[in-house]
Amino acid sequence: METRHNVWSKGRTFAKVATIALLGVGLFAGGCNKGLKEENAQLIQENTQLRDQNAQLQATNAALQASASSGMSGDAGYAGGGDSGGTTRRARGGGSETVIEIAGDVLFDSGKATLKSTAKKELDRVVSTIKSKHSGRTVKVIGHTDSDPIKKSKWGSNEALSEARAGAVADYLASKGISRSSITTVGKGASEPKGSKAASRRVEIVIVE
Repeated sequence: METRHNVWSKGRTFAKVATIALLGVGLFAGGCNKGLKEENAQLIQENTQLRDQNAQLQATNAALQASASSGMSGDAGYAGGGDSGGTTRRARGGGSETVIEIAGDVLFDSGKATLKSTAKKELDRVVSTIKSKHSGRTVKVIGHTDSDPIKKSKWGSNEALSEARAGAVADYLASKGISRSSITTVGKGASEPKGSKAASRRVEIVIVE
């Protein structure tokens, strides 16, 4: 027959084992919970970025479609919603110019100067507009960035990045039949910001009348 001491010792040992097991389960559950929270936060951030890009793409599409239907007539023309991009017509000196603005996030990935697949659809609309409404006109492509310093990119400055992006757009327009000799490019970096960083990242295609 077990003595009271043996029974007490076994009971104490069992209590220790149970406590250690519970601690292990708690730590495991805590680790899993932390991992799920981090994964959920990342998914929320990616979803927000995708919604912003989709909104910018829709705004640009609406502006270009309105341009095609209206022929960009009149002095004021139309605006594509301010910071969201679009197309405007403005007076300059003795003539006027048409400015087609496309959100940078639609055209390029962060820190890159290679056109995205979505960019080509937008630029094809621009090419169609230039050929049908502004054939033979001088085209200036202006790149803009936000004010964030360059960190993970081969470009040494925002000005260099914006110039490379303007060049990429100009090369695409030329590949679609717009005379390269009629196109000039300039990179303005963050020198002409708009109301938000997302809106500041943009490319303007200026058609001189």
